[in-house]
Parts: sequence; C-alpha cells; structure tokens
Amino acid sequence: MADLLDVASAAQEVDQLLRADEAQQKQGRDAGISEEDCTRLISASLDRDNAALARSIYEAMCRGTPSVTTSIDQYGSSWPPATLVSVSALVLGLARSLRLSEALSVIQDIRRRGVPRGEEVPFGHVVRCPLGPQQPLAVVQPQEGVKVVACAQTRYQFELFSGSVVSTSSEALNATSNWAIALARKVGLWRAAPLAAIHQLVVQAPDGRARTFRFATESAEVPAQQGERVTVICSPSKGSAPGRLFAAGPPGTQPGQPLTITNHGTGAELALLRPPASSAGLPSWILPAAVFLAGSDAATAFIDPALPALAAGGALFLVGSSTAAVKVLVPRLKQLSEAAVQGEEVRQRLLAQHAVLVGRMEELMEGCSADVRTLARLWQLQNKMEAVGQGGVYDARLVRVQQARDGLEQRLQSKLSLLDGYARVLNMIEIEVEMDTEVAAAEVVDIEQQIERLGEVAEMQAEWQMQAEAQDEVERLLRTV
Repeated sequence: MADLLDVASAAQEVDQLLRADEAQQKQGRDAGISEEDCTRLISASLDRDNAALARSIYEAMCRGTPSVTTSIDQYGSSWPPATLVSVSALVLGLARSLRLSEALSVIQDIRRRGVPRGEEVPFGHVVRCPLGPQQPLAVVQPQEGVKVVACAQTRYQFELFSGSVVSTSSEALNATSNWAIALARKVGLWRAAPLAAIHQLVVQAPDGRARTFRFATESAEVPAQQGERVTVICSPSKGSAPGRLFAAGPPGTQPGQPLTITNHGTGAELALLRPPASSAGLPSWILPAAVFLAGSDAATAFIDPALPALAAGGALFLVGSSTAAVKVLVPRLKQLSEAAVQGEEVRQRLLAQHAVLVGRMEELMEGCSADVRTLARLWQLQNKMEAVGQGGVYDARLVRVQQARDGLEQRLQSKLSLLDGYARVLNMIEIEVEMDTEVAAAEVVDIEQQIERLGEVAEMQAEWQMQAEAQDEVERLLRTV
C-alpha cells in the first residue's frame, strides 16, 4: 500500500509539472521540463525507494536529444536529454538504495554515449597489422567479408577475410619427428620456432564466399571454434595489384598466405606460420646443390686443382647476391608510395588513439565499479549503525562514515565526468573513421587536442586520488569500525 502511495505521489508531481508547462505554452512561451526538474524527480523517487520510476524517467531522458524530442503525453511536453548532472544523481541514488547492478548499468550507458541501449549496430572490430603488432590496420564491421587494406607504417597491402568458421580441424605435431631439424635447432643453425599444431579452417564471408586456410601455430590451442566470427589477415592474392611489377604484399610471403587470425568473440589474436610440406624434411634445394658441388669437385680436380674452389666461390657469390636482392631490393620495390597511403595513415592514427582511449575507459570503468560497491557498503554500514545505535553509541563512527562517503562521492563524480569526456572523444573518432570521405587534418588536430585535455584532467584526478586516498581510508575504516 505504501508503494502505491509513493507511486501516486510521484506521478502527481509529474502531472503538476506537465500542467505548469501547458500553462506556460498557452502564454506563448515554449518551455518544457527542465533537467533540474527531472533530477529532482529522480531523487524524490529514489528517496521513496521507487527505483523503477527513477529509471523510467532516466530512460525517457536518454531518448531525448537537443535537436529531436519525444512527446510523452497529450500536453505536448518532452523530456530534456540526460546529461552528466542527472546521470550522476541517478548513480549516487542507486548506490544509496543498494542497487549495484542498476548503478553499474547506468555507468555503462555513459560509455555508450549517443547509442541507445540494445542497439545492434556496433562500430566494428579493430584488427592490427601483422608486421607491427601495436599498429591498428582497419575496422572490420559485421557485414564486411573481403577487403584489401594498406598499412601506412610499412606501406604493404594486406587482404582481410572476415566471416564465420564453417568447419575446423587440427593436428598436433611432434617437435622431434624430424631429426635433422631438431639437430640443427639444438646447435643453433635452425632458429625457427618449433610448430605445435597444424590447423585447417573453412571461413564463410557474409556474402556467401568461403575460403580454406591451412596454417601452423607455435601452440596447440585451437584459434576458433565452429560458428565463431574471425578475421584472417593474409598476403594479397594474385591479381590484387594490377599494373605493378611486384605485388604490394609483405616480403617473404606467398600470395594468399595467412599471417594472423583474430577471434571477434574472445578478442584473441594469433600469429600464423607456414605449415610444413606433406613430406617433412630438409628443403628441396639442399640435395641438388650438394650433388652439384660434389660433382664439380670430382670433375674439375683432373683439369685444375683450383677449379673446385672457384666453383664453390661462384656458387656462394650467386647465393649471396640473390639473398641480398630478395632481402633488400625486392621489399623496397613492393612498397606503395607515400601518397598512396595518406588516407589510410590518417585513419590508422585515429584508430591508434581509439585503442588508447578504450584502454583508459576500461581502467576507469573498473575504478567506477569499485567506488560504487564501496559506496554501497558505506550506506549499508550507516543503515546498520542507525538501526542499532540507540543512545548515541555510534555517533562518532557515523561522522567518520559520512566523511568517507562524501569524499568517495566526489571522487566518483569526477570519474564519471572523465568517463563522459572519453566517450565523447571516442564517438568523434568513430564518426571520422566511419565516414567514407577523407578526414580533414584540422579535424584530426581537434581530436588530438581533446585527448590532450582529457589527459590533463586524468592527471588532476590522479592528484585528487593521492590527496584523498579515499579507498584506503575506507578500507581502514571498515576494519576498525
């Protein structure tokens, strides 16, 4: 019965605000419900232990934007958009009501700034360059299957094949099965890492195309299961760069060779190696070269004793010159021009900033979650003290709990403000990356300035944390109470 009275009282307050708004509109003023009114309604609902009404008001505010408003009743009024003031009031109120899961959900809404809850249009999965593990390469969206992207740092092209795993099979290898390679690795002549398993995956793109990938890995872990979405980064296939003498693929790779695989579900990224041939053994050119050198020694010894040495020296010179050409000249000829990768360079710079901000937001989310849990513990402790503290037994301790709670609320509000700033800049980056047009240099500079300002705010927050040391103080308080 009390809950019904609380709901009726809160509804009456809303009705009074709407009727006042209607009166203002009749006088010719275009005035709606202010955010201050909504924040007061949210606080009043939480004070009456009616979190459902507070959440419904907040969700109605989330649907409102400065340019597009949503009508809620026959009076023609609309909800103002939710800002950091109303969100902070809701988070603190839910923590006071000991509703942790709902408070953490609201914090997640700050991270999803501008994106409605339950929206099924994600930004995409960022994959990194196989040659530079810290260099972002491109964003793979759910509807994409096959595309060729150039890395601005290395100026090589890569083919990205994304889709769902249709079938998978794996075979474990014995590292000591080839005695020659094992002996060469033991004495230091063979530096390649031992292969632990060979995998074969059939990946089907959203457009129906399917491709089989066969590769080896250093560990026996299976990179993906059937039904999972993956992105395999390969060397470009033949014919992907018409008009060029050398394909723009990375040197030392064959066309279509898989280099890395990224699991979109787990986020794991795995480097792929070239699988051994079906008849494992030494390379095929070893035996003919040995026969040639041995034959030249036997044949030329009857003509001139110095000819075997000349033949061996000539063979070594040819091998050395060809190796130098393969390792120095061909890689330079394969690279794209700097002008050809200018657009990708700007996007990949933005993706690098995106990755940094995502990491910072993850750390900040963990800090906010810890503060909300600690704040709820302090409110619960205060409720217990007030329930059993007859005669002023816990008055001094209540003062200490309230002081610790006030400091923790201030720190949580500063973290929410910083999280809101990160979410805003993150949306700016995603907008520029998703636009099909070229990103202007001025827009990139503006984004970088925004990130620098957020970095300064983060440093100020670190100073506040050092001055307050709220978390340690709270833990000491809870141990001594």
